[in-house]
Amino acid sequence: MRNDPKIPIRNIYYMLCYAWNVLEQSDDIFLGSEKFDNIYNLFARIYINGTSSLIKRGLNRYYIQEDEAVSTIKGKINISDSIKKQAFFNGRVICQYDNFSEDIKLNQIVKTTINILINSPKLETDLRNKLLKLRVYFSDIQDIRFSKAIFSTLRYNRNNNHYRMLINISQLIYQGLITNEVDNEIIFADFVRDKQMSKLYEKFVLNFFRKHLDETIYNVHAPKLKWNLDDEISEEDLSLLPEMRTDIVIENKVRNTQLIIDTKYYAQTLVSSNWTDIEKIRTGHLFQILAYVNNSKFAGDVKGMLLYPTIEKEVNVNFPIGGKSISIRTLNLDTEWKYICNILASIVD
Repeated sequence: MRNDPKIPIRNIYYMLCYAWNVLEQSDDIFLGSEKFDNIYNLFARIYINGTSSLIKRGLNRYYIQEDEAVSTIKGKINISDSIKKQAFFNGRVICQYDNFSEDIKLNQIVKTTINILINSPKLETDLRNKLLKLRVYFSDIQDIRFSKAIFSTLRYNRNNNHYRMLINISQLIYQGLITNEVDNEIIFADFVRDKQMSKLYEKFVLNFFRKHLDETIYNVHAPKLKWNLDDEISEEDLSLLPEMRTDIVIENKVRNTQLIIDTKYYAQTLVSSNWTDIEKIRTGHLFQILAYVNNSKFAGDVKGMLLYPTIEKEVNVNFPIGGKSISIRTLNLDTEWKYICNILASIVD
């Protein structure tokens, strides 16, 4: 029987804010005080508040190059296209000009996401009606089909950074919340799945420490470690070794300590084997954190930690292995947010 980590929707929202580095947008402007029973109602509320804010300040506009057959010359005449399309016979000419338009990629993504949320069968009627009213403001903006290329080409600056939270939600919807079938039918899936939440859990913990630890004392990063090889080997042979990509590394410059944290988002913290009913740490997880600790080139005291979400019980144990300290901790995500912050802070303290 599977027991998934139970996480209040509001806590998922705060985790997303940390993971996306949009904490300045995590206040009531986006979320409000309502309680949410599913991720679609949460995202709809964020989109309603966020889009309303966009409309009040005015949707972003950029100059877009247009090519149009017109009877009155404007911009630059395109002679070759005018001849090819025989525009002269109709008393027109093809002109190329810049149009200061709202029909830009950012607004197209927002409109498409609004349409997706409206079609969610789990969305509350009141939220759906509010989204329908907001969609009217996007009547001159075309719908687009989401793709990796659309999101990868986006660039943010001080003029459009207020779109970041909404666009991040749109990207999350594209990546994991829905799947597009061949017949263009949109299938709405469950959000809290190991693959998606594992990435979110790791990024949240990393950016939490980056945000709250004093930079003058702590160095928080996620480096790639190198194997401590006794002899030099060729690059071809070296490529056969697994990469050691850490999740979170916290170095205390004053105490000269290094803590390597490996986040593990699993439905079970401990597992039993075929030989015994006694639950134990996963062998692969323990060997992985031991490899990180033993191959770290940090000159000071090095410790390792496996950080799981709490499932049925809290785990807080420490194992001295080969002169190194390896601890197993759980983080209860099904509690008030302030307690989650306190638990994470206690890990470093």
